[in-house]
Amino acid sequence: MKKYIGICCLLAIAFIAGCIDDRGNYDYVSSSEVFPVKITGLDTTYNCLVGDVLRATPTVTGVEGENNLKYTWFVYERHAYGKEDTVGHTKDLEWLVDVEVDSYYLMFEVRDTVRDLFVKKTVDLSVRTAYSTGWYVLEDDGTNTDVDMVANGRTTENLMTTFGSGRMEGKAVKMVYKDRHPQEVESVDGKVSKEYKKAFSVISERDMRVYDAQNMSVLKFREDCFYEMPVNLRPLNVATETLSDEINVDGKFYLMSTGNVGKFGYPVMGADGTENYSIFREGVLYSQYCYLWDEVSKSFVYAYTNNSKFTLLNEAGDGEANYGTVSNTGCEMKRFQFRSYKYQDRKGRWMAYALWLNRERKYEILDLMFVATNYPIVGKYDLPAGSELPEAEEIEVHKTETKLFFSRGNRLYEHLVNAKTDLASRERVVYTFPAGEEISCIRHLVAEKSVNEPMNRLVVLTNGANGWKLYGFEFINGGGEFDMTVTPEKAMIGQGEGNARYVMRMDNNKTF
Repeated sequence: MKKYIGICCLLAIAFIAGCIDDRGNYDYVSSSEVFPVKITGLDTTYNCLVGDVLRATPTVTGVEGENNLKYTWFVYERHAYGKEDTVGHTKDLEWLVDVEVDSYYLMFEVRDTVRDLFVKKTVDLSVRTAYSTGWYVLEDDGTNTDVDMVANGRTTENLMTTFGSGRMEGKAVKMVYKDRHPQEVESVDGKVSKEYKKAFSVISERDMRVYDAQNMSVLKFREDCFYEMPVNLRPLNVATETLSDEINVDGKFYLMSTGNVGKFGYPVMGADGTENYSIFREGVLYSQYCYLWDEVSKSFVYAYTNNSKFTLLNEAGDGEANYGTVSNTGCEMKRFQFRSYKYQDRKGRWMAYALWLNRERKYEILDLMFVATNYPIVGKYDLPAGSELPEAEEIEVHKTETKLFFSRGNRLYEHLVNAKTDLASRERVVYTFPAGEEISCIRHLVAEKSVNEPMNRLVVLTNGANGWKLYGFEFINGGGEFDMTVTPEKAMIGQGEGNARYVMRMDNNKTF
């Protein structure tokens, strides 16, 4: 055995020595020399609408006289597991865009079919529809609801009526957008499958519908939105988040995970296991996690998609700042609005402001931070005498600054959230709109990533005898102050007929 081991070692040494002593010449040819193709002449980004004919004329050099070339154009989605489609086999592309609204890569390939060598060029492709970017204004005629759209300085009115579904019953309340709404689709052979659609969910005081966001066709009428229709369909609020959908119908709260076919089931049960609760119309509705107010028990409650009933929040523990009880408070909620979300120390944190009337019948502003079911009040401020805030008709919180905005008639107010007791240092009129106009909606919109028009803006809807108007006021350097030289007249974005109740911004298939 030792003999064989010794022989193997000698052979290995000889092999290594041979390798080291090898003085042969090796020629390595780069791929650019073997197949010296260069592709130029393409834009870095192409933007088009569904139904457009996309034309691209690349310049291909380095293959003059080649006869075995194959040209191929591919389109594939940018996200993981994106599907790839072949859309052309000619050098110059002329393609009728028939893919869904999304962000894609457009790839051009030049291949030598004999040697199986190829060169590729990839550019960005954004596919939109006429509804991908613009201002959606939900309005009504006092009885029934429709939606208008402002884009490129032009207002297109009554999209519901125009595309055949007709107006919704009741005054307008809210509309929201979801990138992947689950929908059952039946093929010609009767087979039913689930697809994901870009969709608008719209609620009025007495109705609900889901629309295809690419063409405004109806995906679901109200009876299709629920497995079992609520006895009193009076929608108060709706949200369509990434991992869940939520709706408040006449105080009963429904949570839907994205795993089903886009229908709401039974409402969440109260913290006591019964339906003896009534959820306030406002609250924190955020993907899978919801922080709400029960008007029956006068308590903060927490809802999660995996739970069948609400959970009461914890009271302040030892060593915690205690601003009073958060369950069975005896207080009356007046406003409860989400501000922002951040992920810190491996925990999700939801910030909000609330205005309530306490047991002593005094108004207080609550600074809230929700972390799981922890005690949520991190600050409490008395409202100064003479404040107009309790009589506010519309209200909106600033997403980053410690302030909120509210309206009375045609006046827009700013209120600072702090402990100062003098009214003059906390509350002021910011803008007065033309006589005869009444503010009907205020929203703070922040759009920074993957958009065509970045903004940090307070948008205001007003109604008057001649219809609605939409205004936008940009915050200076993304802070909390306006350029006061910009008058409402200069800030007007669009106008239309009817009474506007809600505005939603779409930009490059993103919603704000």
